[in-house]
Amino acid sequence: MKPQLAMVVLLIFSELCINIRVALARDPFMQSYQISCDEQATNLLKQIQVWQFKGLIKNSDASYEQLWLFSDNQWLAITARVIPNILFPWQIQTLVTDKIVWQANLADYCHDVVLWTMQLNK
Repeated sequence: MKPQLAMVVLLIFSELCINIRVALARDPFMQSYQISCDEQATNLLKQIQVWQFKGLIKNSDASYEQLWLFSDNQWLAITARVIPNILFPWQIQTLVTDKIVWQANLADYCHDVVLWTMQLNK
């Protein structure tokens, strides 16, 4: 009789584990698919490449700096290197006299970043 009881307990436990796994798989906050690293990089490049540098406002003592970008009748101001949400996850890696180098991190499972250079037209 005891081996049968053990079998019933084992079946109940395995059914419980399956139900918990199914419930977790239905979690709306848990991403159920992964986009390839190449596809992520392509999407990020499309996102940043629509923006064009239009100008830089800078005080003579360099205490204030504001970059202006333009895309499809939309202006974007970047002050103190705080990037607006529309460009998330891009951030400025380097800003020099003739270019801005932008960087975006790919998903953790890609272990890589995407870089893009925006030339400054003067």
